Amino acid sequence: MRNTESRRMAILEAIKESKLVRVSELSRQFGVSEVSIRRDLVKLGEYGLLRRVHGGAVTLAEQADRLYDEKQRLHLAEKQRIGRAAAALIKPGERIILDSGTTVLEIASEIARNPVLFDRITVITASYPVLRELSALRGIHLVVLGGIYLPDYETLVGPHTIDAISDLHADKLFLGADGISLASGITTANVLEAEVSRAMVRAAAQVVVVSDSSKIESVGFTTILPLTSVHRLITDANAPESFVALLREQGVELMVV
Repeated sequence: MRNTESRRMAILEAIKESKLVRVSELSRQFGVSEVSIRRDLVKLGEYGLLRRVHGGAVTLAEQADRLYDEKQRLHLAEKQRIGRAAAALIKPGERIILDSGTTVLEIASEIARNPVLFDRITVITASYPVLRELSALRGIHLVVLGGIYLPDYETLVGPHTIDAISDLHADKLFLGADGISLASGITTANVLEAEVSRAMVRAAAQVVVVSDSSKIESVGFTTILPLTSVHRLITDANAPESFVALLREQGVELMVV
């Protein structure tokens, strides 16, 4: 299984560089049958990482860039309020993990706007937008995890990312979500991103989920963790009152901003 996973990561690297890969060439490169390569492309296509064409596959990077920009504009005022509230929880000298996602990015933006308030913090991330936002700051220690670039989320994923976080320890993880529900917990649309998020959960003493209310009672493709494992959820004032009440009954601390 590990060899299959590594090969699929390498295929993503190849398609990122050349924009087009062919089954016959990949078969020769990796020394496996064309049937195995087609199976890899089918699976990567199901994850939304490429588009299959006759004889091979092409990149979705340009389309993904537009998708991320569109997500960033949705519910922007709510995300900014959530970002400010989340950033206020960070204490000087703390080690924090910033997950991918446009709401988490607002936390990084708040840090960048007021760097003197975040003295000596360490920020661990695999998110390219977070890296862009914080890379010019000199008062923080920025740790960037390696891996394979996932254009839909502008983040890094895969076994290298998971290995990089496995030996690290953080005070808080700020985790985004594509869906939040009592039955399915915190969910996301992408399996590879979920694997990295779970590794981040294991590395953090506290998990703080940041999500606008449009994600509540929605369910993504795969679960990251159950709601009972979340220490705090920060959302906006449009969150359904029934959900808020049930969540508090579950013992999850809730901030509504």
